[in-house]
Amino acid sequence: MNEQENKKKKFRSLYLWGILCVLLTYGYPVLWYVTLPKVGESVNSGAAYEAAAKAQNGALGSNLPFVFLVIPLVILVINLVIAVLGKEVLRKVFLNLSRLIKYALIPYYIAGGVIIALCILLMFTPVVIMVFVSPAIITVLSALGYLSLLGTAPFMIAYLLRGVKDGVFGKGFSFIMGFLQFIFGLDVLATLICAGREKRKAKNISSET
Repeated sequence: MNEQENKKKKFRSLYLWGILCVLLTYGYPVLWYVTLPKVGESVNSGAAYEAAAKAQNGALGSNLPFVFLVIPLVILVINLVIAVLGKEVLRKVFLNLSRLIKYALIPYYIAGGVIIALCILLMFTPVVIMVFVSPAIITVLSALGYLSLLGTAPFMIAYLLRGVKDGVFGKGFSFIMGFLQFIFGLDVLATLICAGREKRKAKNISSET
């Protein structure tokens, strides 16, 4: 029991990483918008635009906003590394990390869904330009949203694999719950189901002792 408590303390830094994942996911769209070059209407050439962008963002110029769009991919890679190499991480720590990130990002996905729905509606308005702009916005938001979703999956997959190894879950159940991690909304439902089963298991163990 003391060994498990020591492991919990050892891996508390992972919860800090989970909080950072949430902050970065909410923050990178803001950073992208803030670093978009703010130029006046008088800037009508590519060279002048880039000069204005460099004056605002430094050497990266107009490329800086797109650097921030790589953040979801970086989060995904780091989470994969933690999930694969974290052999000593407790099963429940992986579950708690998944719950922390997934629950905290619910408003993020709702906001993205609302924006996409508005873009779809605007495609049917008399504003002709929206017929061309809306699909681009929808594609970018969908891609970034799904990449963020993938970034939350490694911890839950690691939890399910550990559950099979520990005899907590069957392979069929783990496969279904793992598959749902790649579907918007259902990933949160699957996490809730697993959390409920984990809680019942803990109660059964405590009642037996």
